[in-house]
Amino acid sequence: MVDAAGAPVPMASVYFVEGPVALPDIAALTGPDGSFRLSAPGAGAYTLGVRSDGHKPAAATVQVGGGRLVAVLEIVLVPE
Repeated sequence: MVDAAGAPVPMASVYFVEGPVALPDIAALTGPDGSFRLSAPGAGAYTLGVRSDGHKPAAATVQVGGGRLVAVLEIVLVPE
């Protein structure tokens, strides 16, 4: 998670919005470097939502599966 200037955004809340299977109602917080980890319950496309104080809410879709154990996703948060 980064801001418009490319700086990491710590303590942003990242959560599942939509996916191919029932989704747990959980959220992850980004670390000091803006990284986060959520475990997808199965293969498919997942939409993740992001909230952080001082930034507009954002969403992005990531494809999980196909032999990949880790999906890399960068989301840019825009100031409110």
